Amino acid sequence: MQKPRILFMFLLVIAVAVSFTYRYKNSGMFDKGVDLIEMNARGYDGSNPLVILDTQLITKHFNIHTDLDFDRLDYYEKFFEGFYEYFDREVFKITQPRRLEVYLFNDLKYYAPYAEYLTGPDYTEYGFYSPSRNVMVANADTGLGLLTHEMVHHFEHCTFKEQKANWIEEGLSTFFEKFIARFDEQDKLHMTVGYFSNWRLPQTIENQDVFDLMTLFTYYRPPQAHVRSFMMFLHKQGKFYEFARAVSQTENDPYGLVALGQVYGRPFDKVAKEVERQWKDWVRHLRTDNDVFLVSESLAMTPNQWDKWWSENQHRLYFSEEEQIYRVKEAYIENYYPNRAEGDLGKN
Repeated sequence: MQKPRILFMFLLVIAVAVSFTYRYKNSGMFDKGVDLIEMNARGYDGSNPLVILDTQLITKHFNIHTDLDFDRLDYYEKFFEGFYEYFDREVFKITQPRRLEVYLFNDLKYYAPYAEYLTGPDYTEYGFYSPSRNVMVANADTGLGLLTHEMVHHFEHCTFKEQKANWIEEGLSTFFEKFIARFDEQDKLHMTVGYFSNWRLPQTIENQDVFDLMTLFTYYRPPQAHVRSFMMFLHKQGKFYEFARAVSQTENDPYGLVALGQVYGRPFDKVAKEVERQWKDWVRHLRTDNDVFLVSESLAMTPNQWDKWWSENQHRLYFSEEEQIYRVKEAYIENYYPNRAEGDLGKN
């Protein structure tokens, strides 16, 4: 009897070892299976996100449904209201008839079924805005730039007197994807905006001559990299905020040409060729160094986080009064190589 018992124990040890090895190598599959069991247990198939988003917070301008913990929710509440106040003050007055419904998912696990249910198998993993439903859906795990992008779409939909061309709506939204922000002791949000995109900009430089300006304005789905670069060009000329305010009020101006004419002081068709030449020349001569790629991930820091970040970076950064953004001091400018891993702000 002793030998069969030893053999049994030996085979049991092997079986357990194989099981753990298989579990380790296929952890993604096991985790997905556990997630599916949990979703089914909660009666969640994506059709009703409020099964998962069971915490509700009503603020001045938003009705937030979420599965975030309370500490993170407090942070996002300050950010949502802070960005609304900033945009309303600095860009254009927002006309919002009712609170925006926000479905703020903690991560992709529960976001994905709802996004797929609502928009189909080609859903974006980041987030989207549905004006017909007055809902903004967001995967919080993808960062703050996604939230500002979609919120600007909401501000446009509420405020514009008519639907504008894609280059305007996407251009304004993508412009606000990159920022450095901080909360003060009274929880007011201070933002500096007008930074390059560390992944959209190379697309523009590589494909600069694909579109002339008027084709870009009238194209049904122009590349977001190109329209963002034109908004950045307006910003560098000191004309971006003036254009945003003008285009929010113009009527019978779907392509923004009347608003651009106001900004340039002449009918835009009289200056379009010269503006296009300046825009393309500006893009071609951009330095792709670590000053251009300063903001790899948009941040909104608490007072303590800001003090720590600034103490670590003030030796290499300065605040440009002319551009109202942070820049890298010339002595710390480094060449940028596409195969170099992007670090955080403190490592650029």
